[in-house]
Amino acid sequence: MREALRAGRFVNRLYIAKESHARNMDELLDLARERGVLFEFVPQAKLNELAGTREHQGVAAAISPVEYVPLKQWLASCPTTATALVLDQVQHPKNLGLLIRTAVGAGASGVVLCARGGALLDEAVLRSSAGALFHMPVVNCANLREALRQLRAADFWVYGLDAKGAENVFDVDWPDRCALVIGNESDGLRPGVRKTCDALVRIPLANQLDSLNAAVAAGIALFQIAAARMRKAQRDSGQHTL
Repeated sequence: MREALRAGRFVNRLYIAKESHARNMDELLDLARERGVLFEFVPQAKLNELAGTREHQGVAAAISPVEYVPLKQWLASCPTTATALVLDQVQHPKNLGLLIRTAVGAGASGVVLCARGGALLDEAVLRSSAGALFHMPVVNCANLREALRQLRAADFWVYGLDAKGAENVFDVDWPDRCALVIGNESDGLRPGVRKTCDALVRIPLANQLDSLNAAVAAGIALFQIAAARMRKAQRDSGQHTL
């Protein structure tokens, strides 16, 4: 388990038996904190169920099917024109998989997840993405507001998708670098995350609808960004040929 944590980029969460007296447990927990891996103490019976065996030495790990990318590393390799899809505690693995597949199709450069309170990468997410997960860098961060601040420091404009946003997605002059933040399926963006955004944008809905599925809403906004970029590239190309 220590070696998995030292590798650090595949571990979603540690589960530790409340009754465990395993040697070097303090070292293991310190390493988890250092790597930003969440851990949870559970009853022995629950750990047996999670591990699928009683031979687990009091600890088990939920493992991602792909490697997470550290935010700083992703930012260092990010192109000058880029879109980040940021997910604020999206709960359902199927939604997460669909969101990732949509981001791949729309040409986004990366997906940022919140380690606390939302779904993380697992086999269900991989299946829902229909393999698109293998084509998208995914960042798993412990503090989403801090991640948004780092994105802003790297010249990303941060837009929260919110039903009460002041501007609709079809009127935004999307900058070269932007981050689109999608909230929880039930509650939307958390207040602290909403305050960290540079602007809140909405999708105008007819027939008194008040919301869309998270993946559908993200798809509309992401492809609007992609279309705006395409039009800009065409204009720039036309100017260069004059």
